[in-house]
Amino acid sequence: MIKKNSKINYANLFSEKKLGLVDRTREIKQLMYALFTREHMLLMGPAGTAKSQLAINAFSAIKGAETFQIHLTKQTTEEYVFGPLNIVELKKGNLIHNTKGSILTADFAFLDEFFDASDVLLRSLLGVLNERVWLKGSQRVKAKLHTAILTSNYQRESKLTQAILDRIIFKADVNPSTAKSKRIKIYKNALKQPNFKASKVITLKQLKDITDKVETPNTVKFPHNILTIYDELLTNFIKESKKYISPRTANKALKVLKVAAILDNRNKVEYRDLEELRYVFCVLNRKLEEGIFDAVYEKFVGKAEEERITLKDLKEVEGKVAKVPEDFNGLSDKEFIGKMRELNEYVHLLEDMTSPTSKTTEARDIILEKMRNIIANNRDKLFKRKEGK
Repeated sequence: MIKKNSKINYANLFSEKKLGLVDRTREIKQLMYALFTREHMLLMGPAGTAKSQLAINAFSAIKGAETFQIHLTKQTTEEYVFGPLNIVELKKGNLIHNTKGSILTADFAFLDEFFDASDVLLRSLLGVLNERVWLKGSQRVKAKLHTAILTSNYQRESKLTQAILDRIIFKADVNPSTAKSKRIKIYKNALKQPNFKASKVITLKQLKDITDKVETPNTVKFPHNILTIYDELLTNFIKESKKYISPRTANKALKVLKVAAILDNRNKVEYRDLEELRYVFCVLNRKLEEGIFDAVYEKFVGKAEEERITLKDLKEVEGKVAKVPEDFNGLSDKEFIGKMRELNEYVHLLEDMTSPTSKTTEARDIILEKMRNIIANNRDKLFKRKEGK
């Protein structure tokens, strides 16, 4: 139950326990991104793998929302999805649909066995899913639709379905659990809660508040270096996977980075957020795609993050070295020896430091040269001072 005015931990809002699921943590996280970006999700896999349960329970957990649900077949006509013809208007010779209670007036939609629908129906759904508008003759209806979950036991290949798939940026293969412990937990849940119903965890308004923030420009900053690494990650993933990712999907993927920052209470995207792109670039649970993503991520983002951390550490050392006087003549013998020891420790530290990029190597070498010059210029001064005494 939602407590009024309670502070919500949006990052942990949906969970397996709250949705009555087992071994679906990653699919739930992908769904969370779909909800917070006002995008759609496709779940593919054999029957009995909780695809429908995930969709139904997730939408049921949102208070104040209306959900449209239908099982599609080749025989499903537009009237079942967009509403029946208005008899009064039909008698006047006008083909006008009564859209009340249809997908057009719902906040969420669960379209089961999506690829079983006819091409005619799929073309009509294409506009609703992407532009949130339904055009039929002279009738033009703006859809309320926030997010739709599509399920299917297979992926249908055609030019039409490819166009639809490009507009569904979140996709997952949902397979049976392979771990014995997970299967036993599923059995226990079935025995303990055979008629599980998800509790309300968020209101529709609270969800839309996050979505509005994501869709509003400049609410989250994208540093130039982040966009540069993002482009390298995208282009190299496409190159290695031979997978087509359209400019539309590439732009929409940026919203996932905004969500990752917002859920961590930040107003700026960081390197670590880029790892969340696996939920867009990959069909979740396809090991080949995810393996390629991991390799590309480590090559480009991992190096960049390592560079950032190393440069930060070097800046701290540089700040401490800047406080060391270049001439030790004004120091006491004890201070003189202490400063020389401190500088030598920093030199050994930097000499042993692993440098991930040429940029960090250059920064390290500049600091090393400065410290070595200070040491060289002061090395004999203590002995000369003692000789002078």
